Amino acid sequence: MSRTVRPAAVEPVRTPARRPGQRATAIAALTTIVAVLPVFLVGGLAVQLEQDLGMTAPTLGVAVATFWAVSALLSTPAGYLANGLGLRHGVPLAVGLGFVALAGIAFVTPHWAWLIVWLSFAGAANALTHPLSNGLIVDQVAVRNRAFSFGLKQAAIPTATLTAGLSVPVFALTVGWNWTFALAAMLVAALIPALLRILPRTAPLRRRSGKAASEPLPRTLKPFLFATAVASALGAGQANVVGAFTVTMAVQAGFGAAGAGLLLGAASVAGILARPLVGIAADRGIGGSMATVALMMGAGSLGLLGMASGFSIAYAAGAVVAFGLGWGWNGLAHYVVSRTAHPFTIQATGITQSGTYIGGTLGPLLFGIVFSEFSPAIGWTVAAVVAAAGTAASLVAFRLEKRLRAG
Repeated sequence: MSRTVRPAAVEPVRTPARRPGQRATAIAALTTIVAVLPVFLVGGLAVQLEQDLGMTAPTLGVAVATFWAVSALLSTPAGYLANGLGLRHGVPLAVGLGFVALAGIAFVTPHWAWLIVWLSFAGAANALTHPLSNGLIVDQVAVRNRAFSFGLKQAAIPTATLTAGLSVPVFALTVGWNWTFALAAMLVAALIPALLRILPRTAPLRRRSGKAASEPLPRTLKPFLFATAVASALGAGQANVVGAFTVTMAVQAGFGAAGAGLLLGAASVAGILARPLVGIAADRGIGGSMATVALMMGAGSLGLLGMASGFSIAYAAGAVVAFGLGWGWNGLAHYVVSRTAHPFTIQATGITQSGTYIGGTLGPLLFGIVFSEFSPAIGWTVAAVVAAAGTAASLVAFRLEKRLRAG
């Protein structure tokens, strides 16, 4: 009597995604753009918002500072939340918060005070985005390309300022600032299903957390992280002033509204190019330390002095340098922290990002007052002094970094 032998069931084999490092970098960059686009659109469209909402330089500073303050307050808990949610739930949540911010500004902002509400949503998106995207890069990008990947991810920030600058002549002066935000919100809404298709189904943050996530940071690592946090706070403080006030102060320096927006766009291109180029150099053993961060902040300080001169050409050249070098260091700083603190990258990033957010909060808030009470020359000069202080703090962090390497 014969028996029919059935073939054994074969489990389908999942083919790993091709070029996972490129996919991870693209996801990290796109989510970062969504998180920061609302605040930089507010800065880029400040002239139009002032006319319609009664906004002034101090109120612009309050609105922008709210974004960074919420990011600072939620930075540490967002890291834990990112671990629990994983990529498949965390990334859509972060992008959804960015969508709410853009749509809210577009349709529910009868007064400038509403900007505080909507930029709070964007700040929450920003706080959640960084641990998700950094964990994704560390998990899926090869070490030999990691600095470049961090540079591309952080290039998303000047990409948002470029978008804000170009939106002035293209949209704000034609269809109005409301529809500029509405168009951005529609693009973000279209991005969510695309992200769900390409997001990896694993949870890199959970898998990477493991033992290191439950252990306290080594005592020898903490001085370096705190010095880097101080440098990041000072560097972010002056950098976010550049992002928030370049357009409004350019008008006072003699630029038209469209010309000021185009200047913001051109300066943003410098920032976009600087971050991945510095990352490529670091991956090849050129620079790649907090000393390089110090050099870039120092160059940014000189650019700010050019903006303080009051001459249109010097203002434009200074803005390009301040964006390209004075604001192009943060991708490299992320890389240095991840390399030095590994396998404590997630906890270390929480400390250093707190410094970045504190600087981003206080910078626009305080400089909004400075620019309203004093001349633009004084405001940009003070920003240059802050950048120089960031240079000194970065050199301190470099000495501690060298000591850790030697150990």
